[in-house]
Amino acid sequence: MRDVKSDQPTRSLSFQQLTALLRQIFLTHGTSPDVADVLAENCASAQRDGAHSHGIFRMPGYLSSLASGWVDGKAVPVVEDVGAAFVRVDACNGFAQPALAAARSLLVDKARSAGIAILAIRSSHHFAALWPDVEPFAEQGLVALSMVNSMTCVVPHGASRPLFGTNPIAFAA
Repeated sequence: MRDVKSDQPTRSLSFQQLTALLRQIFLTHGTSPDVADVLAENCASAQRDGAHSHGIFRMPGYLSSLASGWVDGKAVPVVEDVGAAFVRVDACNGFAQPALAAARSLLVDKARSAGIAILAIRSSHHFAALWPDVEPFAEQGLVALSMVNSMTCVVPHGASRPLFGTNPIAFAA
């Protein structure tokens, strides 16, 4: 992040104000209200929690992915009840966070009844903080583990090209 010069005006926003502002930005750039709600909450949570690299810093990436059509901001996730402890969601080329939100209650029910539950999300895009994804499960007394794949960008020692992703992972209990 760039340094803010002391002669430039700044303004502090409450969490609720930031969430509302981000929601409006997402709506203006073509997301549905449901998608805007989830993304704004996730982005504002990261900013509030001090992870500025995953807070409002990510807004240009969100907006350019929407403008280019790479991500469908109006996608409606399709939740599939696959088995006793398995839920699958087709995010329909949308963001992963709304797909998770659509499956959360079913996933919690399965975890409580089977003792474990697994969620697989496909056809999605995720470049946000992961802990806002898992915290709601911990708040309900569950243990949660979340992982996403990432592009190869890490060059291993002695190599000349990237081989590994950044290993995004989060857990909550």
